[in-house]
Amino acid sequence: MGRSNQQLVWHLIVLLILGCLLFFYNIGNRAIWSPDEDEYALVNREMVEDGHWIFPTANGKPYSIKPPLFNWIGSSVSVLYGEVNEFTSRIPSAVAGLAGVITLYFLGVLLFGARAGFLSALVLATCFLYINFARWIQINMLSTFFLILTFLLFYWGYTNEQKRRWAYLLMYIPMGLGTLNMGPVNVVMPAIVIFFYLLMVRDLKQIFRLRLGWGILIYLMVVLPWYLAVSLKGDYAGNILITTNLTRFFSSSWGHVQPFYYYVLTLPGNFLPWTLFLPGAVFLCVSQHVREERIKLLFPIVWAVSLFVFFSLSQCKRSEYILPLFPALALLVGFFFHKSIDWWNDSIVWRRWIIWPTYLLVALLFISAVGLPVYCMITSPDWTSTVIPLSLILLILGSSIIVFLRKGQIFLTVVAIGVLLTGMVVYASGPVFSRANGYKSTRSFCLRVKERIPENTTLKMYGYYRPAYAFYADRFVEYTEDPATLLSWFTTETPQYVVMKEKDFARIKDSFPLTLYLIDEWEGYRHMVLVSNQSETDV
Repeated sequence: MGRSNQQLVWHLIVLLILGCLLFFYNIGNRAIWSPDEDEYALVNREMVEDGHWIFPTANGKPYSIKPPLFNWIGSSVSVLYGEVNEFTSRIPSAVAGLAGVITLYFLGVLLFGARAGFLSALVLATCFLYINFARWIQINMLSTFFLILTFLLFYWGYTNEQKRRWAYLLMYIPMGLGTLNMGPVNVVMPAIVIFFYLLMVRDLKQIFRLRLGWGILIYLMVVLPWYLAVSLKGDYAGNILITTNLTRFFSSSWGHVQPFYYYVLTLPGNFLPWTLFLPGAVFLCVSQHVREERIKLLFPIVWAVSLFVFFSLSQCKRSEYILPLFPALALLVGFFFHKSIDWWNDSIVWRRWIIWPTYLLVALLFISAVGLPVYCMITSPDWTSTVIPLSLILLILGSSIIVFLRKGQIFLTVVAIGVLLTGMVVYASGPVFSRANGYKSTRSFCLRVKERIPENTTLKMYGYYRPAYAFYADRFVEYTEDPATLLSWFTTETPQYVVMKEKDFARIKDSFPLTLYLIDEWEGYRHMVLVSNQSETDV
């Protein structure tokens, strides 16, 4: 085996180990948290138990917000596993997260070489937003993986004339799968990036070599069977293609309306800790030192800038929507580290672009290591013993970062930062999330409610509904905001149970025509109560 192949194997081994720890370790330990996670998990449950594979449902009602590929994968894993739970529902995101890292590695190798590819993949794997959504029951990570794969196949075809035909044809498969996962946006995103990249390199004629005719046919073969099937029933296809894509982009009716500059404020925090090195990466891109790599650098630059503008133009904005541009940022930062290693002994300028952000990062780590236990001792003493091991991780690995930096071992410095973040995730996925479950998840409350309600009956909720209640209570939820309907539920001689917010119960209990009894309650991120028309003694 040649040296380059050995290097590739070792890079892949390290990325696979870190990826498994970051994305798979203890992913079933955290209960399902609202929002989003509960809805996708509930769709999985109803696919497996009720057979709603073609026409997905949530709480027994048509679920036509997103296409079903993510749920097909999660439900298939659940069938093999024997049940739908937190672990099986998170597997699609975790697999997509790991696959995205490996795919970006190969794209980085194609663009800038093996070392730059490894550093880019490491940066992507360990930025906060990417870690979060690789461990979250949500479609964004799967969509991002398909986008990275599309760009890998495009750039492989663009730079390799012998493989161009097959690379371009294969490119349309992940575009189609992305459309089955999130909708037409997985066609729009690569189309924008590829068009503007070819425009910037003055090679628009390449568009006519993209095998568009055969590509559209391949794309339709992937997409059309399901879209045609659902178009025959109700408004499934219309809701997905029009309502949740065009309406969400151009209209404020969906909520999450934010100003144009919203992502300018949120992106730095979501790309941490690598945000600190972005200024150096930007400076490198505009410097004369990379004249020979300018054409290659244009690809991640166009990718990042065009998608940033695209999502900024949308009326509806959420942090996870810009996840698809994080691989491009990772490529730029990875290339920056790669060149800084080459120039470390030649220029103090590049050393400063590495040294200052690293010292700032370590300073923040040490402040957090000391501040977290102190903060917990003052505000939540019962959390102190939980955060102390996390503080030790920050101190020990933060010190190793300084040691490597002072020795001028920049590659190991970056790896140490990645190992530090991996250690934080591994520890947090155990005791930290276990303690947070009591506040963030309704699981324990719903399981108690489930024990009180007879089988084959619906759970009733007043004034508030989340799919987590249907998932953990393992039954359909009947929901109302109408006081008259609430009264009709309780007007019976048999015990009736209704879940509502504590503030709604406090508001109506004195003026309600019937006596209401507080049976159980949960004080988490919301204060919820279980109310009955009979006391526990009467029952």
